[in-house]
Amino acid sequence: MKNRVISLFFILLSLSFLILSCSNQKDIVPEKVSELLLVKTITGEEAKNIINKLHFQPVTDNENLIGYYENQSGQAIVYVTIYDKDEEAKNDFEKMTKKISPENSVFIFPQFFDFENNKIYKCFGMGMTHFVFALNNKLYWISVDTHLAKQFFEDFYHSIE
Repeated sequence: MKNRVISLFFILLSLSFLILSCSNQKDIVPEKVSELLLVKTITGEEAKNIINKLHFQPVTDNENLIGYYENQSGQAIVYVTIYDKDEEAKNDFEKMTKKISPENSVFIFPQFFDFENNKIYKCFGMGMTHFVFALNNKLYWISVDTHLAKQFFEDFYHSIE
């Protein structure tokens, strides 16, 4: 009887951790943003490989998450890198935005702006609008169809702050 109670306790404990970890991922990439639905999430080694492949070299060893959103009006992709400390995310934000320039990338019309007291980098390229920012120990890169960009960015930001 005692072994059954201990086993049940560990099963319930494991389920609790599983539920908590799932809810944390939903906080990182919400199920719905501006009428676009989260249709696919990639995590772990696969997400890290995709992000490194986009850069043609290894750029991250951190935990990564990619969320794909879409509906009939368009699509968005959110890339997230998770850091131990907020300062690390902000430092990589600064490094990343310094490297992105019209002279050496496919991104054009770069600009910084302030949103909710946070520094946001915005640029255009590959038919989409891109937003980069650090918030709560995470570095976000949002690529969204330009006609949906402003509303998607604002709604996404408010859903994770």
